[in-house]
Formats: sequence, structure tokens, C-alpha cells
Amino acid sequence: MSEEPTAKMSDIMPKSFEDLIKDVHEKDICGECGGCVSFCTAADIGAIEMTENGSPHYSNEENCLHCGICYLICPETFELRNELNNKYDFKPPIGSWLKIVSAQAKDPNIREIATDGGVVTAILIALLDNNLINGALISKRISSFKRIPFFAKTKEEILEAAGTYYDLKGPVPELGKYNTFVSTISELKKITDSDYMKIAVVGVPCQIHSIRKMQELNIIPAHIVKYTLGLFCYENFKFNDVARAKIEERFKFSFEDIEKMNIKDNLIIYLRNKDSPLKVEFSDLRDIMRHACRVCKNFSNYFADISFGGLGSQTGYTTVMVRTKTGEKIYNLAQNKGYIIEPTELNTSVEKSKLLAQIISFSKRKIRRAEDFEVI
Repeated sequence: MSEEPTAKMSDIMPKSFEDLIKDVHEKDICGECGGCVSFCTAADIGAIEMTENGSPHYSNEENCLHCGICYLICPETFELRNELNNKYDFKPPIGSWLKIVSAQAKDPNIREIATDGGVVTAILIALLDNNLINGALISKRISSFKRIPFFAKTKEEILEAAGTYYDLKGPVPELGKYNTFVSTISELKKITDSDYMKIAVVGVPCQIHSIRKMQELNIIPAHIVKYTLGLFCYENFKFNDVARAKIEERFKFSFEDIEKMNIKDNLIIYLRNKDSPLKVEFSDLRDIMRHACRVCKNFSNYFADISFGGLGSQTGYTTVMVRTKTGEKIYNLAQNKGYIIEPTELNTSVEKSKLLAQIISFSKRKIRRAEDFEVI
């Protein structure tokens, strides 16, 4: 009589950070979202932390509980995929949505400093003014081409962090540290220890994905995140000294002359003393794209309450996709109270169809790129 097969210990034990290193880090697809560190620190485990270059690592391996949470909440693993897809009624390639519209902030001061129409900034201020949040986790420029995670607790702080303007009065070496991706979610651990327990988070798809995984597992610190505002994201870049020199030579401009950058269907660079902006195709930036972006298939941020971007809308307007009932509630509040406006002529059925078509097109492009990388 044959014996029943014995389960391997590896089949019983949950995955640990060691498995995350093997399955994600060694494949060079870590998105540096900071979700794993946020949980480990907020739970006072203290086994891992973010390194100076942005990736997580063991800071005290002996503290690791091998609980598997870091592996579960990583957006680069397949864990919880079915649960989230069902919960948010995911339909490829852009997910579910209740409303798509082209809008802008009513306040001209917001529009002046915002990247597109300033709708994200306007909604955050509406949430703050109406006591729905104690603050917003966003990114903030602190010097030339350097942004950091920032917890904004006032309207003034939200405005200070708005847009993607760059002051180039700082030291030139700072340019070598420029990274268009900011590891915002790792900052959740600091907010958990404060009195501010109702927050909104603005993030790219991998960051919102990690938060949704934490919320699905009902673990700290995601319980304080009440609203998720997701940004469209095709790719992010890292400009070290070599990459910067390569890009300057390729497109014949100096980083020191950049005043503003924006992303629509390409990268738009506004240069000092130039009447028209420089438009760069994403395909021409592939060699400086963050490696983790190669495997990401989520362009439109389909797990967010509301998704935003410049794609499809005219200059000075934001493309908005309201996705959840929560997102619908806060968008309607901002609109009804006069924080945002929707021009009728930009929101006919034809114009909305054009918006949707472009979002679908870019989403499919990103999916194909990820599938091509997986084949390679």
C-alpha cells in the first residue's frame, strides 16, 4: 500500500521577503512602491526598510516573522489578483468606470500651477475643506528635479506640491538624482503614528494596487486610507548622469533649461526661452525607463476610486475616470461645491468616446509591451 505524498515545508509555509527577493528583486521588476516596508514598519516588525536608491531590503532579518504579508501585498506578485478583480469588477483593458469626463479646477490659481487642469488638487482641497480627510499623501518638490513623499495637512501645502514645475536654481549635481517615480506609500508608516487617521493618497498604479491589497487583507496602515486618487502611468524614468547626458545629446537640449514637464500621449518638455515645447515619444525613452515599468500592464490605474491624466484632454484640462461609488461621492461633492467644472462643449458623447478610445489604446500598448518583455 503506497503512502500518501507528504507536503513539502515550502508548500505549507507562507512566502517571505526572501521569496520576494527571488521572485521580484532578482528579476529586476521591483516597483519600489514601498507597500511592503509600510506594513512591516507600521506593524512594528522592523525587518525591512527602503534603501537610499529606493528599493526595499532586509534591515534586520532576525525580526522577520516570515508572515508572508510583504509577498502578498507586492503589486508584482499574482497574489490576491482574483479577489481584487472581482471586488472592483475589473474588465480588461481599463477596468470598470462610472463616468469619464474632461474637467478643470474652477480656481484659476490652481490651474496656473497644475500639470493639466488641476482636478486632483481641487478635489484634495475639497476633501480637506469639508473635513473628509485630515491630510493627503502626495509628492512634493524640494529642490532641482527632486521630489519626496509628503503628507499635506493644509490647503497651502497641497498647492505647494501641485504640478511638475522645477526650480533649477539648485546645484547641478542634483540633476543626477532625478527620478520621476516617488516611493510615496512607504510614508504611510509615519502617518499611522500621528493623529491624522483619515487620508487621501495620490499614486501611480503600482502604489494604489499595493494599498488595495493591504485593504483586502485588512492590515495596517491601509485602514487610514479613505480615498485613492490614481494617476495614469505609461512609464517612469531614472536619470543618472550617463542617462541625462544621453538624453541631452539625443534631443539637443539642456536639463538646466527645463521649466516644466507634462505627459499626455508623449512626454512634453517646456524649455526656457523656447516658444514651443519639445515633444518626445515614449519609444525614444525606452533605454532610461525604470525596469519595473516593463512588466506593468496597468496604464489607467483601474483600482483607484478616481483615475486622472492629461491623455485625451485639451491643454489646461484633466481627463477624469470616476470608478467607484466612493469616487463618485467625492467627485460630485467637489463639482457641486464649485471646486471643479466640466465644460459642456468638451463633454459631448463624441468627445467622451474619443477620451475612452485613447485610454483603451494606451492601455493596450502598455499590455503588449509587458507581454513582449515576458516573452523575452
